[in-house]
Amino acid sequence: MNNQELKNLIEKYLNGTLEPSEAAQLEQWLDTTGDEHAFDAMPEAEKETARKEGYNRLVQRINKHRQPVVIKNRFRYWKAAACIAGIAVAGALFRKPMLDVVAPHRLVSLQSTPGSPKKHILSDGSIVWLKGNSKLVFPAGFGAGNREVVLQGEALFEIAKDPQHPFLVKCGTLTTTVLGTSFNIRETGKETQVTLLTGKIALSAPQSAQVVLYPEQQAVYSSTATAIRKKEEGALPFNDITKGTEYDMAFNDATMQQVLKRIEDKFEVNIQLQDAVINSNLITADFTDQSLQHTMEMISQALNLDFGIKGKTILLKQKK
Repeated sequence: MNNQELKNLIEKYLNGTLEPSEAAQLEQWLDTTGDEHAFDAMPEAEKETARKEGYNRLVQRINKHRQPVVIKNRFRYWKAAACIAGIAVAGALFRKPMLDVVAPHRLVSLQSTPGSPKKHILSDGSIVWLKGNSKLVFPAGFGAGNREVVLQGEALFEIAKDPQHPFLVKCGTLTTTVLGTSFNIRETGKETQVTLLTGKIALSAPQSAQVVLYPEQQAVYSSTATAIRKKEEGALPFNDITKGTEYDMAFNDATMQQVLKRIEDKFEVNIQLQDAVINSNLITADFTDQSLQHTMEMISQALNLDFGIKGKTILLKQKK
């Protein structure tokens, strides 16, 4: 892509007239920009600082450019050129954030390998642990309709509650519909097994009656048999299903440091304590299948604390 073509795309983006095909072209350019290997070699702390500071500057610049322009056109093109320069300088540091700005509903693919589950937090706050050699295809950002993903293989899902926007998991010809719950799907090629941990889900497939599962129930679907079959009730293989994940959040006389570290790891946040005395508490509670917001509310209510969430940072302090 030459400078003139890139300038035209940026100009359309600033005007809100970027066509889907053009967004894909700009997305492809962004996806191939920058020295990825140099970025990967940076220490993790420096990566995170670079992402936050640099991306914030880019977003501020873009937001500024989107304001109505009343000065002559040649100045408008100068602003577009400045935006191009800013994006080009960003390179590998801001590739994914910039793609999220330009093409928020694009499909993203996540692949795991045998060994340990690969976790991903979706745009709605739902958490997915991909297991084994599995693949998940999902939108970078969910729109106003249903939340829909496609799974090949096995994954443990912990779905953020949103009754207005059902969550659909497509696995072969089997569709799992949920509102907010946790469950495991395992597809082997011959059949698909669904295990419900909490909540309620509905399973549907062509030429098969819908099957509803309740907690601690399992069902098996085989496309050759064209039927969804509930398995006989028995003890769930809970440890096998949750192995290698942070799903289990039950604590018994755990230190506050242990609890907060587990919360940080699961939700990929940073918790800062304003008062060191908070660490003296011991916790006995079960936060399994609870959102970050609800988890912090439960802790704060039990220990008479206040908390605030800003992005990926949580401030926890004693109530005055």
